[in-house]
Amino acid sequence: MKKEIWALVNAILLDRRLISLGFLLLALVFLDFLVLRSIVSELDILEHFLFGFVLSECVSKTADSMGLNKMVSRKVGWKDSRRADLLVRLFGFFLIGGVLWEFSERFVFPLFGFTADPFFSFPITLSNVDGAVDVAVGALGSVVAWYLKKRQ
Repeated sequence: MKKEIWALVNAILLDRRLISLGFLLLALVFLDFLVLRSIVSELDILEHFLFGFVLSECVSKTADSMGLNKMVSRKVGWKDSRRADLLVRLFGFFLIGGVLWEFSERFVFPLFGFTADPFFSFPITLSNVDGAVDVAVGALGSVVAWYLKKRQ
């Protein structure tokens, strides 16, 4: 079990593209909170796209190391695991990214003096659609990461 966990950690940490995009995402988030929010209010769209991309890659590497993609392919009856990889990436993003990011915006960001974007209020109007757009753009980042992955 320990060996598999370290293999997963090494696979993620040795992926230069993934680490570079992760640091770019962190830099954008910090710059956005410190300086850019008042100048470029819609920079968070890029942040959510990169978050979806990076999270999708991490979820995919984790699922591959556990054999989850092959198991899902076998259970559904698909011959290759590429479609299962997309399914696992999107499920992982919506579960982790959609819930974690949006709940942190709602409950953690106010602790630092930032107002939460309304996401869970109905009816959905132009003033509270930002959270739904954020999740959709993150899902698009997940799909782009899947599309750019080399065919196995």
